[in-house]
Amino acid sequence: MTTGWNGQLTDVAFRNPDGSIALIVHNENDDPRTFTVTVGDQSFDYSLPGGALATFTWPKSQDLTSRLHAVPLDGATATSQPTGQDAAGLAIDADASTRWSSGQGQEAGQYLQIDLGKNTSFRRLAIDSGDNLGDYARQWQLSVSNDKTTWRTAATGTGTGQLTNVDLPLTRARYLRVTATGTAGNWWSLADIRLYR
Repeated sequence: MTTGWNGQLTDVAFRNPDGSIALIVHNENDDPRTFTVTVGDQSFDYSLPGGALATFTWPKSQDLTSRLHAVPLDGATATSQPTGQDAAGLAIDADASTRWSSGQGQEAGQYLQIDLGKNTSFRRLAIDSGDNLGDYARQWQLSVSNDKTTWRTAATGTGTGQLTNVDLPLTRARYLRVTATGTAGNWWSLADIRLYR
């Protein structure tokens, strides 16, 4: 008998009456899963054995509140190259259980492009690969544009795991493009792209 029906992580978090926070995570899979926990502006990676349950708690603290606020992506659209196994829009649907995947090994030049619908200000881009172990971009470039013709590089970096936070000076753009600039045998998966101001 297996411990899980879909191999996903399920979680619930809540704030207690005393202001402390609790997070409970269950690995509904036989195999270990590594994930990233973000609290306030801090984050850490954690590996949970198959079928296991973990509880994390934090005492009341100002550090539990992020100084950043989520930018809604309502009305945004996404395209990708390659088209991938799943629709590009799944990377911006605010549902980490869905994803866009390249459907092939990572190659330089693969990208996910987002049209925010209007010029939008942000100072952090979160690139979340979800629980697809190893499916993060090995190297990446973030480009922005106001007209979809002239692009400027906002940041470059090396992926090291499930969650990559790209902190920027306040940036204003309508179009964003996250491009893989490295290669790997793993697919490239994006479960959730989030913007913060």
